[in-house]
Amino acid sequence: MLSSQAELVWQGRIHLGDEPGIYADAAYSGLATELPLTLERTNPNGPHATTLVLDTDDLRTFQGYPGHPVEVFLFLPDPADPNHWNRTTLATARLTGSNTRYEIPLDLTGRGSRLYLGVRVGVDTTVPAGLYDDFVLRRLSNKAVDFTYVASFGFRA
Repeated sequence: MLSSQAELVWQGRIHLGDEPGIYADAAYSGLATELPLTLERTNPNGPHATTLVLDTDDLRTFQGYPGHPVEVFLFLPDPADPNHWNRTTLATARLTGSNTRYEIPLDLTGRGSRLYLGVRVGVDTTVPAGLYDDFVLRRLSNKAVDFTYVASFGFRA
């Protein structure tokens, strides 16, 4: 069972969309933003899974369109060159409807005890230009069984 308490990783107001300035209290990022985080495994016997939770304001999607893309990337050292790292897609999701909370489950089976992730949230660009949905990303949280994985904002050495 997931802990009922989600661990806050980041909180703020990032405006995504194609109309800068409509949210005067939010930082405008344009069509996408990517948040870095470090996951640490705290219990070697716990499940190899966690759930990332995104909270938004004013997100609405048009019927017939796929919704706003979310991609979770895992950054790993290149086995051929330890001074270079590779980015691998760990999970994808779509933010749809007019919800304010979205959960993205992550299967971390076979992964290490310290993981570097990028959570990229974008605007649905399959909609005609000029009709893109403008919304605010407010919060990123981590929700794991008994806090088997804890998260820190940014990449921690």
